[in-house]
Amino acid sequence: MKQRLKTILLRKGVYYKLRYSVLFRCYQYAYDGHKTEAFRHLAKKVISCEPDRFSFSILQDRFRNRNQVILENTAVADEPGTSHFFIHRPGSAFNTLSQTWKQTLEQDQLEKWDEKIKFTGGYTVSVTTLDLLIQKYGKPDFIKIDVEGYEEQVMRGLSVPVAFLSFEAMWPGGITEIQRCFDRLQSIAPGTLFNIAVYEKLLLPGFVGPEAIVERLRVNDITHLEIIAKMNP
Repeated sequence: MKQRLKTILLRKGVYYKLRYSVLFRCYQYAYDGHKTEAFRHLAKKVISCEPDRFSFSILQDRFRNRNQVILENTAVADEPGTSHFFIHRPGSAFNTLSQTWKQTLEQDQLEKWDEKIKFTGGYTVSVTTLDLLIQKYGKPDFIKIDVEGYEEQVMRGLSVPVAFLSFEAMWPGGITEIQRCFDRLQSIAPGTLFNIAVYEKLLLPGFVGPEAIVERLRVNDITHLEIIAKMNP
């Protein structure tokens, strides 16, 4: 009955408006802004960039009365302009700007994911950079990058260090991308140190160099993780 009601409300386009109204408690999904909600309780200002039209509409409903949350319906990359956004399905966590990531997912034979991934289309989205966001809103204390295979390109749009930055990574298949991200961040702030976060908890007791991160990953069976960079702003 609950699933049937949800289906009806989704079809009518009012499910998320109701779900994030004062009448309902908020459930947590990957695309619904739960990380933004967490940061909202920690910071005076949160800038959330979301190119996915479906997900952005959810964010607008959820944070419509939260003045400290500023929403940007845009992607982030190495230079401003426009780009093609590949769609797995509306609101999917797999949606991406990365052609390589798209191909990797579609070639996977149920080895990493419990479904066969097929992208169904896409559309043009606006693109900004971290540098331009900093010019507009000021330098943040923390930047979270969750862009499905486009992490290095986002970092190439940053030229000034911030206190902390995080990016998602795949292991071991993403080792090349991880190393490139290490190199990029250390080119911005030499001496940048790193830690590993799994299920939003730090794995190491302190921040270490990139070589130590790779060595730790080699002796673990972690496949999906977040790397936290401690820079010198």
